[in-house]
Amino acid sequence: MNADPTLVGTEAATSAIADRRSAAWDLRNAIRNYSTLIGAQAVVAVSSFASVWLITHNIGFEGFGGVAAIIAGAQVAQMFVNWTGISLARHGVEEFVETGLITESFWARTAIFLPNTLVFLALGFLWLPLLARGLDLPVAAMGYVAGLFVASSVWLHVQYAMQAAKLPRLQGIMQAVERVLILAGIGSLILSGRLDGLTAIAAYIVAPSLMTVIGLFSIRRMFSWKVRFSRDSIRKLAAFSLPLIPYSLIGYFSTNYLDAFFISQYLSKEDLGVYSLAYQMNGIVMQFPLLAGSLLLPFFVTLRGSGKGEQVVTYLQDVLPLLTFFGALAAVFAAFLMQYFIPLLFSDADGAVILFWIFISSSALAIPTLLGFAPYTNAISATYIATILAVVSSAINLAANYVLIPHYGLKGCAWATVLSYGASVIVVVVILRSRFSIVHRWTLPAVLPAVAASIYASATGELGIACILAIVVAFVIVLIWRKAFLDGVRMLKDSRQFISG
Repeated sequence: MNADPTLVGTEAATSAIADRRSAAWDLRNAIRNYSTLIGAQAVVAVSSFASVWLITHNIGFEGFGGVAAIIAGAQVAQMFVNWTGISLARHGVEEFVETGLITESFWARTAIFLPNTLVFLALGFLWLPLLARGLDLPVAAMGYVAGLFVASSVWLHVQYAMQAAKLPRLQGIMQAVERVLILAGIGSLILSGRLDGLTAIAAYIVAPSLMTVIGLFSIRRMFSWKVRFSRDSIRKLAAFSLPLIPYSLIGYFSTNYLDAFFISQYLSKEDLGVYSLAYQMNGIVMQFPLLAGSLLLPFFVTLRGSGKGEQVVTYLQDVLPLLTFFGALAAVFAAFLMQYFIPLLFSDADGAVILFWIFISSSALAIPTLLGFAPYTNAISATYIATILAVVSSAINLAANYVLIPHYGLKGCAWATVLSYGASVIVVVVILRSRFSIVHRWTLPAVLPAVAASIYASATGELGIACILAIVVAFVIVLIWRKAFLDGVRMLKDSRQFISG
């Protein structure tokens, strides 16, 4: 079935959509798409830094800790309704490749997401008090938690639709605009003298709400506004997503939202503010592989749909280890820069530098999953693997937080995060090797430069030597796995030649 010209619009728009439906488009536009996403992420990073700086310099780190706690509460709530989100991206791409539209997938996911959200809100009298006690929040903050939960969840729904329609540049630009709007809102509150922990959250609610409206208008030609879905589409999305229900619920215990609960119980709001600052900065670093991974899912789905699934396996075995290696070194370089950048902007954030040096190991350990394993398992609809990983990483994070925080404070909390990421990547490597015969070659050793640097920095505080240690470890790894390293380099060169035609 071809796209309906009355829905698609002009002949030029129809031609552009037809081009986007091929795997060749993904390859031709890979650099352009990723560079746009990186540029947008730079705007997101600067805006996020500026927002945090304005909040901490006007209401202190204790006040920012309250803001972080409300955001954590809203993110926890999202886990109960966003378990079908990736199904829209996965099956929406498939529908888009076949028809040029995402109507069935969009409305099928809406039919699951909307009632789920309304029921969860109606049960707010049960879960909101629990969040308030766990995060040590005032009763007045509960309305803000619910508002942020709804605004963020609906905005994510629209973003998944953009992924389904292969519109990564539009999504990245709109994410950047959202962060700029948040910054503008916080600045306006400061100028009016009304900034506090609760009014700051209002900016985080208004921005995604506005972007939802603009986003729906931007993709209006990608689906029919007449609600249309079939039992088969509901069944397909549900079958893909059902294994993700335990992942969404259990996965919470492997995130910084669990860390927020532990820090709120054992330490102070100021400690939570410092920890959240370091975690947010690490999150910015992690966005680089995350953005690249968001481009891989539609590419993998398109390749498999055209009978070229073996190319995906080759990528996982030969190219992914090389990308992991360079990503780990980039994380160390980011930590080296942050040791000067953090004190410059946040003079009161004692300990954030060392926490960031620890967190770079979690970024390095996340690269194989974000840049390969997660897009692959979603492309083949093996979502049960995500649940297995959630169980493992959550159990490790929960146990490590319980053991390490009382003895090592914020450092222990950061290392609990690293341990959970490490356990997750080891388990997925084992599963893919035993279940799908995918050999990782040197993926795990590729993260060692970052891990070695984190351990040394955490133990001694000598950050310059930690950076040198990472370079030495990287040199040793290249010597040991030089053949696999050169194979990966050759494949990357071939990819560039293919993209350039």
